[in-house]
Amino acid sequence: MDIKKKFGSASFGEDFILQALSCSPEPTSIYTGTEMTIQFANAGMLSLWGKDASVIGKALISAIPELEDQPFLAILQEVWRTGKSYSVTEAPARLIKNGVPVTDYFDYEYRALLDENHKTWCILNTARNVTLRRQHQQQIQEKEKKEQGLMEEMAATLEELTATNDELNSSLQLLAESREQVRTIIEQAPVGIAMLKGPELIIDIANPTILKIWGHQLADVQGRPHEIARPELQGQPVNQWLREAFEKGERKTNNELSILLRHSDGLREAIVNSIYQPIFSTDNKVTGILIILEEITDQVLERRKSEKDQHMLSMAIDAGELATFYYEPKNNQFSGNALLKSWFGLADKDQLDLSAAISSIIEEDRQRVMAAITDALSEESDGNYFIEYRILNPQDPNDRLVQARGKVFYDAKGNAASLNGTLRDITEQKAEEQRKNDFISIVSHELKTPLTSINAYLQLMQRQAILTANTNYQNITMKSLRQVRNMKNLINGFLNISRFDSGRMMIEREVF
Repeated sequence: MDIKKKFGSASFGEDFILQALSCSPEPTSIYTGTEMTIQFANAGMLSLWGKDASVIGKALISAIPELEDQPFLAILQEVWRTGKSYSVTEAPARLIKNGVPVTDYFDYEYRALLDENHKTWCILNTARNVTLRRQHQQQIQEKEKKEQGLMEEMAATLEELTATNDELNSSLQLLAESREQVRTIIEQAPVGIAMLKGPELIIDIANPTILKIWGHQLADVQGRPHEIARPELQGQPVNQWLREAFEKGERKTNNELSILLRHSDGLREAIVNSIYQPIFSTDNKVTGILIILEEITDQVLERRKSEKDQHMLSMAIDAGELATFYYEPKNNQFSGNALLKSWFGLADKDQLDLSAAISSIIEEDRQRVMAAITDALSEESDGNYFIEYRILNPQDPNDRLVQARGKVFYDAKGNAASLNGTLRDITEQKAEEQRKNDFISIVSHELKTPLTSINAYLQLMQRQAILTANTNYQNITMKSLRQVRNMKNLINGFLNISRFDSGRMMIEREVF
C-alpha cells in the first residue's frame, strides 16, 4: 500500500507514521513476512518483551525465543495468510525479563494491513499488559464470591437456625411425649421399677408393682430419700448397695436375695431379684439410680419344694435300686439313668440308644416288649405300661429278669409325648419265690404221706367203734378225722398257692 495515497499527502509519510507510533503509549510493533520479521517496535513493546532495539530486523522467534512453544507465531502466520485480523483479551504470555521467567496477561491485536491487491503487506501488533487489571478483577470476583458465599452461608445459617428451632420445638415436644411414654411404660411394667434421683437418692418414680412389693403407698415415699422412706431396711445391706452404685457408677445385681419387707404393720420375709442401675447424664455423671425389682418368693419356694421332692425321689430310686427310663416316640429318643445303662453294659457317659436296648432283650421276650410299648402308646391305651422280661448284658453271661412299669404323658393335643418309668431287677425275687414254692411243695408232700396213714388208722378205729357200739371212741375218731381233713385242706392250700405262683394251677372236679 502506498502511504502517500493512503493519507493523501506526501508530507504525511511512513516516517511520520512510525514516529507517531514510537510516541504512542500503547506497545506497538510491525511484522512482515511469514517469519514475522520485526520491522518496528516502540519503547512500550520493547519493555513489554523485556528486550532492546537490537531485536528490530530479526524474525520474531529468533528475537524472542521463549515464544517458540506458545501460539503467537501460528496465529500471526494465520493472520498473514488470510488477511483477517485477530484480537484477544487477557491472554497469557510467558516472557523473560531481567533473566527471570514471568507470565503476564495481555489484551492484544494482530491487525492485517492489506495492499491494493488485498494481500497482507504487514501486521500491526498492539498490546496492553492487563495483569494488574486481571488481578484486580480476580480480587473483586473473589471478594464478590466470598460475599456471595457469606450471603448464601448466612441464608443457609438462618434457614438452619429456623429448622433447628423447629426441630428443637419438635424435640421438646417429643421429649415431653417420651417422658410421658416412659412414665406410662414404668407404671404398667410387670416388674417393679423405681427411679431415685440425686445423691440423696430421692424417690422420683415408683410403679404400682414395686410399691406392692415394698408394702408402701406412693404418697408415703415419693419425694423422700429412699433410706428415710423405707425404715424397714435398717440393718439390711440394700441402702449401702444403692449408695455404692451411685458413688462408683457400677451396676449391682442380686439373685434370689432374702430380705425383710414391710407388710401391714410388721415385716415379712421375701425373696427377690434386684438390679440397681446407675443413670448417667450426657457428661457421664451419675444423676440417679434405676431400681428393677422382681419378687420370686412363691417361685423359689415351689422350686425348692420340687428340688426336695426330686431329691427324695432320687433317694427312693437309689434305695430301691430302680433303673429309670425316658422315651420320646416323636424323635425316637431313649435315655436312662446310670443303673439302667449298667444293666445294658454301658458306662454312665455313654449314650443309650433304643435299638441297643431292644437288642439286649432276650430274643424270646423281644417282640412281647415291643408290642407292650406300642400298646401303651396307642390311642386306645390307658397309658399304663407293665411287663416282665429278661435282658442279657454282653459283659455278664447270666440273664437278668426285670419288671418294667411306666406311664405315658400326653401333649396339649392328646398325642403321646413320652413314656416314663422304672425297671426293677426281680431276678433274686423270682428265684426266692421259686425256692419258697419248691419248699412248700416238698413239705406238703412229706406231710400228706403220714396224714394219709393216720387217716386210714382213724377210719379203721372209727369202723371198729361203730361195730362195738363204743360211743366214746366214735366221737373221738370222728373229731380226729375232722382235724385230719382240716390239715389236708391246709396242705392242699399251700400246694395250690405254690402251683398258682409257678403257673401250674390244677382244677379238680368233685360233687357237692
